[in-house]
Amino acid sequence: MDPMDTFVSLSIGLTGFKRGALAPDNDTHDIKSLYLQTFIDRVSQATVNDILLWYKLTDRHVSGNPPDREERVVALLFADKPEYEFPCRQLLFLWYAGAWPTVTDTPAATHGQTFSEVISADSYTQGLVWRVMQSHPMGRSTYHYGYWAQPPAPLSDYLENPV
Repeated sequence: MDPMDTFVSLSIGLTGFKRGALAPDNDTHDIKSLYLQTFIDRVSQATVNDILLWYKLTDRHVSGNPPDREERVVALLFADKPEYEFPCRQLLFLWYAGAWPTVTDTPAATHGQTFSEVISADSYTQGLVWRVMQSHPMGRSTYHYGYWAQPPAPLSDYLENPV
């Protein structure tokens, strides 16, 4: 498994989305590459390499090919390496919100608050939160005028297919 495949598998386990939604064959936005680079830049190359290596090693402990394989691997990974949970939570936030979260750790009044920084216009519009809400970001829609007059498509259309 190359680093991008491992990163996508980890992301599937974290987000619950299928490969076709996170890494579609016809990937015009290539958001996965932006997110992997952001993960490396914000956490560190060494830590990301270690997380991906441990994910691959943990993956070998899941027998067969269950439909929730990636979720099981993530659960086993966190059981063995709980220190990876926080950076992976930040990655999860990135996938859903298109922004990198920072939790303040100061004695100030903002202690424990989360602040986020949107990575790019694409990261904002490609955030998974829009699919979960069966919606689209303000100012960007691929829907035709008057689409709201029709019943929404099934949730699976939003969750499994790239927008």
